[in-house]
Amino acid sequence: MKHIKSKPSYISKALIIAGIISAPMITVADEMNDEKLEKIEVTGSRIKRLDMESASPVSIISAAEISMSGISNVENLLQEMSFSAGVAGNATNAYWTSGGYGTAQVNLRGLGIKRTLVLFNGRRVVGGGTGANSSVDLNMIPTSMIERIEVLKDGASAIYGADAVAGVVNIITKKEFEGAEFNAKAGFTDKGDGGNQDLNLTLGGNFDKGNAVLSLNYSNTEAVRQSDRVDCAKFGTEDGKFECFGSSTTEGGRALLADGSQVQFNQHPDTGANGDWYGPYDSAEHSFNWTPYLNAVSPMERINVSSFVNYEISDTLKLFTETMYTKRKGQQIATPRNGFAGIKVDSDFAYNPTGQNLEFQRRRNTELGVPYFFQETDTIRIVLGVAGELNNGWGWDFSYNYGRNTGKDGWTYDIDPDKASQTLNDSICTYDNSNGIPCGDWFGLNELSQEVIDYVKYRREGTGGNDMRSWTANLYGDLYELPAGTLGFAIGAEKRTEKGWRDPDSTVLANGQEDAINGNYDVTEAFVELSVPLLAELPLVKNLTAEIAARYSDYSTVGAESTYKLGITWSINDSLMVRGVQSTSFRAPVITELFGGTNGENLRTIDPCENASGAIAKNCQAAGIPENFVQDGTTILTSVGGNPSLGAESADTTTIGLVWEPELIEGLSTTFDYFNIEIDESITSVNGSDMLKLCYEDPIGNAQFCNTFTRHPITNQVNELNQRPVNAAKEKVSGVDFNIKYKTQVLGLITKSSLDITRLLTHESTPFAGQPTIDKVGFITEDQGSYTEWRSNLSVSVLGDDWQATYSLRYIGGADDVNGGDFDPLGKSVDSLTYSDIGASYMLNNELVISAGIDNLFDKKAPYLTSWNDANTDVMTYDLLGRRGFVDPVTKSV
Repeated sequence: MKHIKSKPSYISKALIIAGIISAPMITVADEMNDEKLEKIEVTGSRIKRLDMESASPVSIISAAEISMSGISNVENLLQEMSFSAGVAGNATNAYWTSGGYGTAQVNLRGLGIKRTLVLFNGRRVVGGGTGANSSVDLNMIPTSMIERIEVLKDGASAIYGADAVAGVVNIITKKEFEGAEFNAKAGFTDKGDGGNQDLNLTLGGNFDKGNAVLSLNYSNTEAVRQSDRVDCAKFGTEDGKFECFGSSTTEGGRALLADGSQVQFNQHPDTGANGDWYGPYDSAEHSFNWTPYLNAVSPMERINVSSFVNYEISDTLKLFTETMYTKRKGQQIATPRNGFAGIKVDSDFAYNPTGQNLEFQRRRNTELGVPYFFQETDTIRIVLGVAGELNNGWGWDFSYNYGRNTGKDGWTYDIDPDKASQTLNDSICTYDNSNGIPCGDWFGLNELSQEVIDYVKYRREGTGGNDMRSWTANLYGDLYELPAGTLGFAIGAEKRTEKGWRDPDSTVLANGQEDAINGNYDVTEAFVELSVPLLAELPLVKNLTAEIAARYSDYSTVGAESTYKLGITWSINDSLMVRGVQSTSFRAPVITELFGGTNGENLRTIDPCENASGAIAKNCQAAGIPENFVQDGTTILTSVGGNPSLGAESADTTTIGLVWEPELIEGLSTTFDYFNIEIDESITSVNGSDMLKLCYEDPIGNAQFCNTFTRHPITNQVNELNQRPVNAAKEKVSGVDFNIKYKTQVLGLITKSSLDITRLLTHESTPFAGQPTIDKVGFITEDQGSYTEWRSNLSVSVLGDDWQATYSLRYIGGADDVNGGDFDPLGKSVDSLTYSDIGASYMLNNELVISAGIDNLFDKKAPYLTSWNDANTDVMTYDLLGRRGFVDPVTKSV
């Protein structure tokens, strides 16, 4: 396979120089936003207010902060924040199937992508992916459209309904704009690869009674091969060295003979070796290096067209529309297909060189060609609404929100296992292909005839989609004056229907490899929210306000649920405020969890019977597994699917915090918040590694886990796992968030700094009642990401009259590998790691601004860990690409 050669490093050096000598602009609009005396709606409350403070903690990421980074995807921006943890789809992990191939999500608090609600201008968004997907695909949203991102770090089901268990990400777009703006952001890595281009054109203007904005975006990300970052898959040895290993799905094929031995067929036809050669299988000699067949970053192309129109019908009535269309195409190189496990061949089959009956274990069918995953999605979102004001000053709005996502995905050069089996049975196939079913010589590399290849090979393609329709109505305003202030309220109702479907490829469906999905549900909801001023202008009580909310939700699938929120803001004086929230949340099972059929996925799984000790070793041997057992590869075929008997999960959330803005230090503000989230009847699927480990720790007490997998009767390898969601687990997450912002002047220049720190205290899960509690804090897992104790983000900016420079630092604390041990001392723990980014922009004139920057300035390498999920590291947590730069010229006209 050809490798892309690195471009000359002088290109990267030029970017570094540009990033240093170019300086950033200052946007007055961003500085003025918080000075407008206009009631606004802040994420976490439906009551519009003058101040930004609320009982619930909210982090805000501005458009200026986004533009000063080299990030062109929303999910990368959010996943780098200190409040994110665990796993979610991103550009690095292109095969993340839980949200659909090529999709990207955010995972607040590490509680899972399904427990983070994503809103677009305060309203829900249809699920992304290529069929029956529950999470919003953040790849569909161009960063150029974003005015700010508000992240509510608190349960909010009483305000927004189900799914807001861990919090809410509300993406606010630029809805009013006058003039024209064009920018062309481009970047690539220090190795000269990984190029990305982001072209944006925004047009807007005022007319007699309103404003209209049109946004056009084209984004393209180029591929980076894993083999350009790592040479092979590795493991650490006891003597402190790394050794490469490969896949047990080998070229040429390997088989289990009738006498119990495992053999490998010829892999070296180019050396003149006998095509009928076979010998004992040796993983060190025969394994397959898959690294050149995977991407570190997968190519993606996106086109987006968005428009926003506001029209004043009268002084008290306004019509508004939001429309968006996104087409996304993705592609990832994939390892050549297997499709051979378990195929049996008689001893007298003409091409069988062994003279024995045999069973193919695995075969890497490189003769079919190098396959590619592909996805293509089309997403439409239309919001039509009217908003007005009553004579008493109350505001109201009524809107219809329609979203539809359709897509197709699959891969090239797949193999039909049924047809492959036919070519190995001469009662069906013919050696001269006289009946159109040729017999195949699968015994060794490059022995296949073209007729056999053409017969078994096909292009796999499935289709699917998601559909969401909702009607919402809201009424809000001030009820009356109380002694301590104005009693504010908001009430509203929503009627929403959602459906999802997935139609697998006909060949896949016929072979039972995947089931179709088709499900829907509807929900009717109503809520009420009050802001009640209790005390004001008393000693030690500048003001005391209660925030009360309740929501009733009636789902066609799980019935009715009620949630509430009780919050308190206590301003002791002008400098110090105490705040707290006690709330309940719930999450109804989504379509895939309820209606998803069987789907087989090869998931990374660790068999505890390899290198076992103590009780696990004893129980493994009692089950007939030999002491010297070695797991065959690192993945196991896992059947995942839905469970129609699932109920809703519920959560209790507590947050308590302080907000301090000292009068003696002008421009300084700090917040400190403690959070605790406890989930009951959690919808969960215990991962394969944990199921196997729990089974062999206590086969009697954990018998339910021992019934979830089967082993081959001769090799003792786990040949299939069954993993389906159940209402079983209890989960608890707690921690503290600390934020400090400081704005001042130094030597006549404005300086702004921001520091966010998250300390994770607990992240516990109890799979079933009576089972041991697993705490992930301080650990990196094999398939659930990192739960390091400490994460932080620091940003320091210096602003002149027409320039700005920013230095950002991202800290990821050290952690232990959940599977680390004496057998792999090199990967049993990971030290803390700090990434540095710089950015600058300079306003040449009123029409042209040039920005540039460097991400991962010091080219920090991703650390090795035992339980790596890809490329010898945790690609959900660490930067695999290395140093990379960007330039972003912006032209404006008014």
